[in-house]
Amino acid sequence: MTNSKLLTIDAHAHAGACGASRPDQLLPPAHDLLACMDAAGVDMAVLHTNDIWGMKYAARMLREHGDRFIGVCKVDGAHAHTPRGLQAIEHHVAAEEFRGLYFDPWPPTLDAYSNFHAPTYRPLWDLVDAMQLPICFVSYGTRSPDLFPNLVKLLDQYPELVITIVHGLYLRNASPPDLFDDHGGVNIDQEIIDLVNGFDVSLEILAGYPGAWFGPNDILIKVLYDTFGPRKLYWGSEFTKAMALSPEDARSPQHYARQFNYLREYCPYISKPDLDWILGGNTARIHGLDPVVTATKS
Repeated sequence: MTNSKLLTIDAHAHAGACGASRPDQLLPPAHDLLACMDAAGVDMAVLHTNDIWGMKYAARMLREHGDRFIGVCKVDGAHAHTPRGLQAIEHHVAAEEFRGLYFDPWPPTLDAYSNFHAPTYRPLWDLVDAMQLPICFVSYGTRSPDLFPNLVKLLDQYPELVITIVHGLYLRNASPPDLFDDHGGVNIDQEIIDLVNGFDVSLEILAGYPGAWFGPNDILIKVLYDTFGPRKLYWGSEFTKAMALSPEDARSPQHYARQFNYLREYCPYISKPDLDWILGGNTARIHGLDPVVTATKS
């Protein structure tokens, strides 16, 4: 007897080597994440790296657990468009099997943070476009106010790019003051609606994440679902960057399972087929994997 289902994928997870070269940014080892995934029934996770310091560990995890992890490579944002940066991207993809680019120039004073659409950076987008490499752009809500207008400018030049918005539209402490109105409504900029609906742009939902807030009764989740549909949304856990929890609780299988099951338990209006796409099918498609898994049962 055979059963088919969509892959379940955590699209936003962090794992790093203990004793890494950046002790201020130590992350739990990947076996902690794998234990949580196994307990919750999550097939795969996309490994995000805080900085290029984490790339060696991520590459090792892809070698050792390639059936469980998807890698998105991080290069120095200020130099991603230079020959050095372009060669690094090609190496990470060809030699280490990374499946996307994590584009998060930091700090915000970098020109690439706000002007990534400018002619200076065309070599980067020419390469990414030719490689058909999906890009994770990181949104910091009101702290990155030019992100979406500049994405419009970029996609006007490269309309075939595949883009995911890490963190989604808004964060709890960086939401527009008029996001929620006095009548229970949600105000999403029409420019963002046109961008997401008009191009291959998908939005992360940090459902169940401690510290995230989607308005009264999670109204924002429902509005995102009603506005963009199930094929434009995807779930990520941000494992284990839950500032509201202790490190032990943040990496516990019980907490991870609560995050994974949050949409299923608190958003009954999302049908099971739609939920399957949000919880993994869309992420598989974005990163070039077959979203359908066929299992044989005796």
